[in-house]
Amino acid sequence: MKDVTLITTQTCPHCKTAKAFLKQNHIQFVEKDVNVDAAAQQEMARRGIRGVPTFIIGDDAVIGLDQAKVLELVDHRVVACPNCQTRMRAPSNKGKITIRCPKCKTSFETN
Repeated sequence: MKDVTLITTQTCPHCKTAKAFLKQNHIQFVEKDVNVDAAAQQEMARRGIRGVPTFIIGDDAVIGLDQAKVLELVDHRVVACPNCQTRMRAPSNKGKITIRCPKCKTSFETN
């Protein structure tokens, strides 16, 4: 499954909207604030990116809040076990699948 990184700044209102969008869609992500994270600054420079929010999804970059493109590139969602509430990544766009919780061994179905 692809890793999702959201490059932001604390003062950007669109970055707050981008974080809310990812949370609403149960997409697991790592946030990096370009103002305090030198590695995030280098990643943006290496890719020639000058704007935030920027989504790094696997090898792809989406600049700005292009919700359709982000959902197209993301291949997972975070689901919670109905028994123990352990959160885990599950593939998306696979239809109804059965997942087994690694913690309590409960099996459950999800879309």
